Amino acid sequence: SATVFTPNITIGITDWWNITFSQVMGRRYMTWGVDRITPHHRDEGSDSDFDNAVGGILGDSRIMLRFLALNAGEGPGLRLFLGGGIGIPSKNQLTKSPFLKNEDGNYDKHRHFSMSEGIYKAIFETQFFVKRMKNPVFAGGTFSIEQPLGESEYGYKGSRLVDFSLTAFSKKIKIINGSIGGNIMVRNTSEAYWNGIEAPNSISTLVIPGIGGLWSLGFATLSVNVQKPIFIDGAFSGGDGDSNEKTDTWQISIGMRRILDYYIP
Repeated sequence: SATVFTPNITIGITDWWNITFSQVMGRRYMTWGVDRITPHHRDEGSDSDFDNAVGGILGDSRIMLRFLALNAGEGPGLRLFLGGGIGIPSKNQLTKSPFLKNEDGNYDKHRHFSMSEGIYKAIFETQFFVKRMKNPVFAGGTFSIEQPLGESEYGYKGSRLVDFSLTAFSKKIKIINGSIGGNIMVRNTSEAYWNGIEAPNSISTLVIPGIGGLWSLGFATLSVNVQKPIFIDGAFSGGDGDSNEKTDTWQISIGMRRILDYYIP
C-alpha cells in the first residue's frame, strides 16, 4: 500500500508563463502477515533503511515551466499549455538490484520498493482543454513523457514513462452541490535496467479509468477521484519478477487547490 502527499505551488511569471515546484512525500508499505519471512517478504515500510535501501519519506521533487500557447479568456473556448521540466531524485532509493542472486544461487535479503528511483528525469507535457456552456462544460486531455537522464549512483536506469489521459466534468449538480467527472488514462513504461541487466516486470501498459467529483469550498476547491488501474501488459514493477503474481489495485486521490491572491512586487 502507498500513502503519498504531494504539495505544489505554481507562480505566475507573466500572463503567459508560470513555474511549478512540487515535492513527493509519503510511505510505501508491504503487509506480509505471515510468521515466516523470506528474502523477498516481510512487514516493512519505505521509511526505514534496509540491506539494499536507504529509507525515508521524500520522493522526487519536480520543477515545471509551462507556456499558455492558446487561451480564449475566462469564457468558453480553448486552452493549450506546453510545458517542460526536470524531476530531481531524493536519496531514499534502492542501492542494489533486488534481482541478483548470491554464489549459492539464492537471493540475499532485499527490498523491491522505495520512494525514489534515484534518477534525474526530463519531462515534457502538453495540456489541451475546451470550456463549454453545455455538458460536459470542461473536457480535454494531457500527454506527458518522463525520460530518465542516465543512471542512479547505484547503477539503476529507470523506465521511460508515457501518459495519455482524457478528462471531462459536468455542470454543477444541485443535489451534490458540485460537479462529477470521468477520466481515463493509458500509461506505458519501457524496460528498466540494473547495471545493464534488464529488470523483470519493468515493461507495462495500463489502462486506468476513474470517476470523481469537484466542489467549491469557498476558500479552496476540493477534488476526489477513484481510479482502478488495469494491467493490459506486464505486471507491478515492485514484484519479484519470477513469481506467479496477480495484481488488484485501487487508487483514491484527494486534492485541494487554493489561489493565494498574492502578487510578487
